[in-house]
Amino acid sequence: MRVALVGPPQSGKSTLFSAVATMGGSNVDLSRPDQPHLAVVKVPDERLSWLAEIYKPKKFTLAELEFLDLPGFDLSDEAGRSRAKAHWQAMRQSDMLVMVVRGFAGDAVGAYRGRIDPEADVQELLAEMIFADLDQVTNRIERLEAGLKKPSANRDEQLREHELMKQLSDALQNDKPIAQVVKSEGDKRLLRSFSFLSQKPALGALNCSEDQVASDPGQDKLGPLPCLRLSARIEEEIAQLDPTERAEFLADLGVESPARDRLIRSCYHSLDLISFFTVGEDECRAWTIAAGTDAVTAAGEIHSDIARGFIRAETVSYEDMQAAGGDMKVAKAAGKVRLEGKNYIVKDGDILNFRFNV
Repeated sequence: MRVALVGPPQSGKSTLFSAVATMGGSNVDLSRPDQPHLAVVKVPDERLSWLAEIYKPKKFTLAELEFLDLPGFDLSDEAGRSRAKAHWQAMRQSDMLVMVVRGFAGDAVGAYRGRIDPEADVQELLAEMIFADLDQVTNRIERLEAGLKKPSANRDEQLREHELMKQLSDALQNDKPIAQVVKSEGDKRLLRSFSFLSQKPALGALNCSEDQVASDPGQDKLGPLPCLRLSARIEEEIAQLDPTERAEFLADLGVESPARDRLIRSCYHSLDLISFFTVGEDECRAWTIAAGTDAVTAAGEIHSDIARGFIRAETVSYEDMQAAGGDMKVAKAAGKVRLEGKNYIVKDGDILNFRFNV
């Protein structure tokens, strides 16, 4: 899964990206601010850490997320909008967007458009995305209408798509994002290849001053988006600390956890992702899947042969394993270990051992 960080210049976006990448075990070179930067970030999970203490495996493998830092979008003139358009494709290829905007004044760094208005910055980004989607929809409608003038074996499919595109066009012209219009799974499948920007899950990240992070009550929304409040500068400092010093530093600031952890949790929630675990002396590992995934599909995440030869999934929840002190025999004796079939819907925190034969 890939999360793209977007925002105006001087928003603190790249500072946040650098901190998240560093804490997540990835080294990045930000010497070219005009270029995109990609980091593969380890997803912290205390549950897997606890399981590793029990099993003491040879290998310990956390789940991973990709974070993409795109150059700051200056949408104040046509030249800036043109430069931003060059990155639409990278955004379309991402699974989620995080809009980083600045919420504090400061003499050291000039403000975008000479203002401090995070909601206006978010609305400007959303409006530009809606315009990009409208351009894409308009072009598709023109191609469909040209195709409908000729005999075709898939005419019914073309007519259905044409009707849906007209609905999208009407919504976008009224400043409605596609995510608010498309609800049915059938329509979502039909539109999957287009990767519309305003259809993607999105989160607002409000970059506050250091004193605002702990002292202000905060807000749940940034425009229409759920809001995560943070200080990119603080996160940069945290990333440079030894892990043993981070907890004390956070406590002094009155902050519960690094923004890296809260950002990843928010991304998992927005993308509707969960984790299951496989454990043993060889490896303890977290696997990321979509909520609602069945057992045989989850098995295929590990290896296609496991899915092909699937027999049963030996399953115990993390909470039940913890209650058993990490002892699988105790969990079995308590009746907490189950044998589930292909159609079992995997739950967050499930510990799975797949039985298969190929």
